[in-house]
Amino acid sequence: MNTTTKTDWKVTVVAWGIALVACAALAWGILSAPPSSTQGTMKLPEGHAVEKHHGALKPRAARPAKLNEKMKMEQAHRALPSQYAKELVEQSEISVKKNLKTQLSHFQKMAEKMRNQKNRLLSQVESRKLPPSAPRDANDVSMARAILQAGEPPLGNRPSVQELYEMLRQYEREIQQNHLAVNAAKQTLQKGLSFPEVYSSMQQSATRMPDFEKLIRMQTGGMEWKRSAGSNASAGLSVRSTADLNNYRGLLGQASRQVGLAGSRLENLFGVPRNIGKPGGGLGNGQGQPGGFGSPGGGWGDGGLGGVNYANDEVKTPYSEYRGPRLNEMMVKAQALPGRRFSKDAERKGWLYVNTWYMIGPWENYGRDDFAIVHQPEIAVDFDAVYTDGQVGVGTEETDSHPVKMIGEKVQLDGTLRWKFMQSESMHNTVPVTTGHSTYYAYTELYFDEATTMLVAIGTDDSGRVWINGKDVWQDKGTSWYHIDEHIEPFTFRQGWNRILLRLENGGGGAAGFSFLIIPQDYAVATD
Repeated sequence: MNTTTKTDWKVTVVAWGIALVACAALAWGILSAPPSSTQGTMKLPEGHAVEKHHGALKPRAARPAKLNEKMKMEQAHRALPSQYAKELVEQSEISVKKNLKTQLSHFQKMAEKMRNQKNRLLSQVESRKLPPSAPRDANDVSMARAILQAGEPPLGNRPSVQELYEMLRQYEREIQQNHLAVNAAKQTLQKGLSFPEVYSSMQQSATRMPDFEKLIRMQTGGMEWKRSAGSNASAGLSVRSTADLNNYRGLLGQASRQVGLAGSRLENLFGVPRNIGKPGGGLGNGQGQPGGFGSPGGGWGDGGLGGVNYANDEVKTPYSEYRGPRLNEMMVKAQALPGRRFSKDAERKGWLYVNTWYMIGPWENYGRDDFAIVHQPEIAVDFDAVYTDGQVGVGTEETDSHPVKMIGEKVQLDGTLRWKFMQSESMHNTVPVTTGHSTYYAYTELYFDEATTMLVAIGTDDSGRVWINGKDVWQDKGTSWYHIDEHIEPFTFRQGWNRILLRLENGGGGAAGFSFLIIPQDYAVATD
């Protein structure tokens, strides 16, 4: 009897022990289980978020700060195989060369126009009758006739970026010199003066494109950039690491901006009015105006001979109000859902808003709103790139995507720009750091299981420009209040992933942001 009782007691203890171990294992499994698949995002350190079900656009996982900085340094100076570096250089130059060639054609037309105007007025000076008291050389226009004509030596079949840039500088110089002669001839004829005296008293504008070597020094901060006989980069610049490549891309961006500003100044010599409120190509049915990333921004603005307006106090392009169909914003905001993938078989057919983007900025826009200054993202979107030509000063790092309020800490900007993954909690997307007179870019991708025509609703604060799959589909110039339906038109998206690049300009010191919504054309309900 005692043996049986002792045995039962041992069995009971063992059973309880097994039960306790099982319970502990079950609790551990519940606590360490991954988040449910029904959750839309998984939060990571440093405020990042990664999408789980909306496609391929994902941020890199966060790492400890010290390790992150070390890896950034290593990444920035990673060596590139020689052939691969050459391919990357060539790829980076494609859109830049296309842009510079288009600009060169434009400069040539302006030069011919100014040349003809000069020759016509000089002929009038030469043929006018002089009074006996006039100087003998009063009609001598030989100095103005001797202005060198641009275009020598002619460019070869495959000009480099440097050769294109320097040729553009030639035409800029000729146009400005001929413009001086035109003004001298006008004053001579109007006031009956001596042409040589008037011409000698006039001063040439000092605002010109810097030469390519100065651009290189500007990009490196005055430091030496090694040259290599085997390099395919302009000026023989050595590109052997990711740091060299980023510097070279920054140099290409500098060249594009300088040409854009020069074009603005030269257009102003002709008194050409700004291209007010005209989009760069309708959304249509996916056949928007060609040109892609890096195409000229239409309308040359009002740079003037005095250079850009650093005070940001010039008169902006008047806002051209959209007069198409309007949306019931309250209804859309109440029913719209986030998403970047679309299937015709999906049960829901309502509005989708895009709230996950890679963004970069701010760049200084000098008070302009005509897109004349082209930045590197319009040439190539490279998430690993580091740019050093951004704004310097103080900005607001917003923590809320409110379209009007600016909520966030003040941060110091040192001009360094990197792409940043951002996810909004609403259909309104704000920028990484808000400043006045600034330019930003946002990039994302949308997936369609088959080619589909969707209505696209775009809203920007202030002005904006949109490319879809490289096509320049919409421009909104001028300061405007933010609305989700500033522009609505159909666009045919192709099967698979579709690339969206958006440029945003903030004219004042207030909030900046945008929204991008889509809906199947057959299910859209627009109200006046």
